[in-house]
Amino acid sequence: MINLYQAVLSKAVTGQLPSLHDVSQFSAAEIRQTMANLVANERVDLANALAAAGQSLYPESEDILAMSALLAEIQQDWLGAEELLRKLVDTQGQAATAFTWRHLIRVLRCQCEPGKAMQVAQQALAHHPEDALLREELASLQALVSDQLPLEASRQVH
Repeated sequence: MINLYQAVLSKAVTGQLPSLHDVSQFSAAEIRQTMANLVANERVDLANALAAAGQSLYPESEDILAMSALLAEIQQDWLGAEELLRKLVDTQGQAATAFTWRHLIRVLRCQCEPGKAMQVAQQALAHHPEDALLREELASLQALVSDQLPLEASRQVH
């Protein structure tokens, strides 16, 4: 049996993408691994196509959501990454990892949304109070937001 990576590359040679039917023969974990291999081999275009197929086939798959979010981050598609990470947090529920939360915070920072990032950091710490990196992130965001408040106040006065 041909593996998904080979199938994607053989279709790409002819200028095609594998069909949803072709991809549906593979598990979410196999799709995630193939996406990672494609990115490692600088075939981000094919990884994007596979991400879309994977999300169609396995919309609740943590594997697909996580890899798709990382792919969006690589491409600096911050809105797409935020959407995928929020869906991943919702899908994981109480089991959402500190790692997932940190990625969501990073994406919000990249969108220049420190207030939203701070709220997410507070929410994340409610689930992972022992996580030192989340505590550091929250402290950094609190300092950033408090530094911005005097600037905003002075703009309103003038």
